[in-house]
Amino acid sequence: MDRKKVGCIGTGVMGSALMESVIQVTGASEVLVYDADALKAEAFCLKNGCVKASSNREVASGAYFVFLAVKPQYLSSVLEEIAPSLSDDTVLVSMAAGVKIELIRKHLDGHPKIIRIMPNTPAAVGSAIIAIAPDQAVLPSETQELQRLLAPAGLTELTGEPLMDAVTAVSGSGPAYGYLFIEALSDAAVMMGMPRMQATRYAAQTLKGAAEMVLQTGTHPGALKDSVCSPAGTTIAAVAKLEEKGFRTAIIQAALAAWDRSRELGK
Repeated sequence: MDRKKVGCIGTGVMGSALMESVIQVTGASEVLVYDADALKAEAFCLKNGCVKASSNREVASGAYFVFLAVKPQYLSSVLEEIAPSLSDDTVLVSMAAGVKIELIRKHLDGHPKIIRIMPNTPAAVGSAIIAIAPDQAVLPSETQELQRLLAPAGLTELTGEPLMDAVTAVSGSGPAYGYLFIEALSDAAVMMGMPRMQATRYAAQTLKGAAEMVLQTGTHPGALKDSVCSPAGTTIAAVAKLEEKGFRTAIIQAALAAWDRSRELGK
């Protein structure tokens, strides 16, 4: 079998979202996937038209870019399984939280081309932020090609590997923080008499709009917050209550907890 452009081991939420992005660039015939759950892999291939592999090793030997979309606790065994099947020009792309390139290489008997990425689930709707940390052995052209493959999933940004645990805590886990905020704001609207679907729509679009204001204007979030807070108005009363309840401290502590956990996974 001719080598495909891209292979992916794992078709869970994150692996599936990224492969759907890749398919938009390469076409389905250039994507080879495998999952230990055969039904999951079959469903993904049926939906997207890509090629189903029969094993992890087939993916490893059958593609130039090999994505590892497996949980950190399973990564070591997968790496040891596929190590004999890798070619010198294969680029391994790992999205396992906390697992450093050095540790990945140790399980591969020195395979040189490794890139760590940290995507997030909004990749499924083309709104991800994806941190990319290539090893020194990876050619700039290979990193650029990876960015091209992932472009439909959202923004990509080169990031030093020492910051990857922070990226995991902020953007990898961050959508969950946003969902909690949306759900809570929706609950408040329901308490005020708004129907649930309308309440969730207002809450979600408001958070999306606030994020776009930060990204598109480049204005500090604190300044944007101040612009909404009229003297003696409703917003400053709400902000004061958030401060009273420790809103910002809770967010900071949550992100730090995720950061600590990411570092533990890498040990």
